[in-house]
Amino acid sequence: MSAMQRRENQDRPPFRRSGPPHGGGGGGFRGGGRGSDGGGFRRSYGGPAGPAGPGIDYRGLVEFIAKSVAEKPEQVEVHAVDRGRGTLAIKVKMADDDLGRLIGKAGRNIEALRTLVRVASLRERRRVFVDLATGR
Repeated sequence: MSAMQRRENQDRPPFRRSGPPHGGGGGGFRGGGRGSDGGGFRRSYGGPAGPAGPGIDYRGLVEFIAKSVAEKPEQVEVHAVDRGRGTLAIKVKMADDDLGRLIGKAGRNIEALRTLVRVASLRERRRVFVDLATGR
């Protein structure tokens, strides 16, 4: 038997999930399954921490990425301001030489950072904005 044909567990295919298939009687995207609203998406959250435990430290996430990119990480400053109604504004201040590294070619790096923060904030139903503070 070749290495491609071997599996650790011969009873199940390697990518099969346990439980009924999606076309069957429950657990699909719509109807039946997880919540009382009939779908898999929870519409109400218990408290400010959300359903999965403590909330995400968005300021810490942005600070970690900015310091990782910067050549002078000691000059990176990240401030978060809660604007109410589930909105958080994050300002990143860093050396002018490092600002271009964070922005990236054609703005790809900063857009990737904003997308990462936006996706992370979807679970808590928050709006998080990442802005760059310039010295001008």
